[in-house]
Amino acid sequence: MTPEEMTYLAVLLFSIPVGFAFNGRGPRTRQWGGAAIGVVLTLITCGPHALHSLVTSLVTWALVRLLPRRCGGAALAWTFGYLLFFRTLWVWGWPQPPPYANALQLLLTLKMVSLASDVQERWEAEPAGVTSSELDELMGSVPPRPSLGETLCYSYCYLGLLTGPFYRMGTHRDWVLGSAPPGSWRLVLRRLRWVPLWGLTGELVGRLFPGGLRDPRLWGWGFPRRLFAMGPAFLALRSRFYVGWGCAEGACMAAGFGGNPPESRPAPGCGATRPCPRHKGPPPPAELWDFAAIRTCSPRDTERARGVGAGLRGWNRTVQWWLVRYVHARSRGYSPALRNAWTMLFSAFWHGLHPGIYLSFLSVPLWLAAEGALGRLLGGLPKVRGALGRVPPALFAMRVFEYLAVGFILQDLGATLRYWGSIYFCLHLLPLLVLGAEAAWGGRRPGSEGGGPGRKGGDPRSEGGDPESEGGDPESEGGDVGCKGGDVGCRWRGPKSEGEDPKSEGGRGM
Repeated sequence: MTPEEMTYLAVLLFSIPVGFAFNGRGPRTRQWGGAAIGVVLTLITCGPHALHSLVTSLVTWALVRLLPRRCGGAALAWTFGYLLFFRTLWVWGWPQPPPYANALQLLLTLKMVSLASDVQERWEAEPAGVTSSELDELMGSVPPRPSLGETLCYSYCYLGLLTGPFYRMGTHRDWVLGSAPPGSWRLVLRRLRWVPLWGLTGELVGRLFPGGLRDPRLWGWGFPRRLFAMGPAFLALRSRFYVGWGCAEGACMAAGFGGNPPESRPAPGCGATRPCPRHKGPPPPAELWDFAAIRTCSPRDTERARGVGAGLRGWNRTVQWWLVRYVHARSRGYSPALRNAWTMLFSAFWHGLHPGIYLSFLSVPLWLAAEGALGRLLGGLPKVRGALGRVPPALFAMRVFEYLAVGFILQDLGATLRYWGSIYFCLHLLPLLVLGAEAAWGGRRPGSEGGGPGRKGGDPRSEGGDPESEGGDPESEGGDVGCKGGDVGCRWRGPKSEGEDPKSEGGRGM
């Protein structure tokens, strides 16, 4: 474990017991106390580089106050423009910030765009005759003009500060002003029950394969061993993510943060997607609340996924919701492939400027398109589809994710292409072969109209089917992102995961 990883883990472990101190506290204690802890953690980890986050928050607040009806697009341009400046500080002779400042800036960028967009939608909804109480329910109690204090407290709340989860300002205000659920050690420990195992797995894999994909001995190995090398590298990477996200969710649950009544049908990142009466008086036990709003990742859904689209639905759900809501939904009118490519390009820019990241992320739409094509091809071959359905998930989907993660791990353009070339770009050629087979065979299929094989006859619910219904289209992961008044995710169709019953773990479990 590197010193950087130890610092992240120390911050997360510190945040868990601190959360119980906010149980039963008043709004001012939660709002300003949570922000004060966040500011202290920011100064300890980022030092003077914390000024970048302060500038981002202050300018966004000014845009919201001055341009409430157009602040969504203005905040998007401002925050991502500043993110580009932040990533190129060396060009201007400024000192390079530590990785903690980069993590803070990434999550703050999402928060500020979400805040400004929600305010703009509230102003746009008011002339339509929506009452103030309905707006409070639909928009998660986002005020029409957030004060400077509210903006800064939302920006620096210690929950999710460096690792996520992403959450909207309405979720933060519900914790501050609403009847938040009490913290429960039982729920927290249940959420953390797999964290030691994932931490041990990541550490063990790192020791058994210390060089990873950068091991110079890699180029002297044969094809099978080179192909195998990307498996341990990605296992170590995702194990660290599982540990960080699991601890972050546990810290939120300890503070009662992100809990919603089950009837509100909360979605990751979005929060409540259905208006429901707020609790009055003492809050019910934590077991009766749903914590899906801060559900970042489901390792079980990711590890057992039978397709790329299905696997994506279990990975970093809160950030995915943000991408669907504020990027993918704004590119309506284009084909699913172009919308997916645009969303992945936006996600790659948010992650960094390294060319390898772009190679990995922009390869995802190719696989999503190939999964849709494969589902349509197999629609007329039920025996073949049934045989493929019995193949263990780990033999296919996770191999694709390992291949796509190479660029994210190596980051360098030459190193990424060299490794992919050493295994003959096999998992780029495979989806191209599938698309070619659809194009060649589809036109000869009976009943196909203009090469649309099985679009009407295939089962869209099959794994790898139509991307619009099985996760190939990222929009499916956030529900109906075009609902008025911020009622996003109102047709949430994410997969059920362990603990979705609100009586177990208060939401979607680990």
